[in-house]
Amino acid sequence: MFTRLLVVIALALPCTGLRAELVFHDTGTPNEVRAVFSGDISHADVASAKELGDLLKSGKRKLAGNAVGFASNGGDFGASLQLGRLLRELGLSAVVAKNEQCMSACVFAFMGGERRVVEGRLGVHRPWYPVAQDFPDRQVRFRSLQKTLRAYIDEMDFPDSLYEAVMAVPPESMHFLAPAELKRFYLDGISPSSEDLADAAAARRLGLTMFQYLQQKAKTNTAASASSCSGSASPNVACSAAVEPAR
Repeated sequence: MFTRLLVVIALALPCTGLRAELVFHDTGTPNEVRAVFSGDISHADVASAKELGDLLKSGKRKLAGNAVGFASNGGDFGASLQLGRLLRELGLSAVVAKNEQCMSACVFAFMGGERRVVEGRLGVHRPWYPVAQDFPDRQVRFRSLQKTLRAYIDEMDFPDSLYEAVMAVPPESMHFLAPAELKRFYLDGISPSSEDLADAAAARRLGLTMFQYLQQKAKTNTAASASSCSGSASPNVACSAAVEPAR
């Protein structure tokens, strides 16, 4: 069972044939839902996310895993940045489920997740204008778009190398990011500043200094890694010991 929060009728960028909507799936738990952004990202999705935020804050709805899913081939560039910022403000995680994909502008919205999980596919290429008209400052406008994207990537705490990777792919192509790339660009996991925030909160909760907490975290990671390695029959599994934090 599911309910649709909002549906739009117009899209600013290509990837036609789909309509943007935020779909709620019942989980079987009272007032709890799974939420998925399905279809092309548009400004209507930003409005839907705001309504979702209001429902969460009021306690009328609970979000399974405190996460939203994405299943989208792209959409409006500006709307995707707005949606990403709103998700980060709400502290929600972002998920691309197995057998699903998030491509083009969808990736920018997905980047807003405080924590990110990619079980499906993420595809990137550089933004482009959907009109072919020649206007005097077209090149200036495109350079402004580049600056906007670079600033957004920095604001969301992703490496500048992600910007370079996106801009290197022409708009008529799509590069699906390999697992190693997802990790290197922080797209699968958590960004450094968010991890630092979580670590500091955990240290305070345990009454530890940051150094003590990071030592404890390193030992926990080492134990988990050792357990994983000892249980693996594959000779291709690489295992390494965690390094204690330097003072």
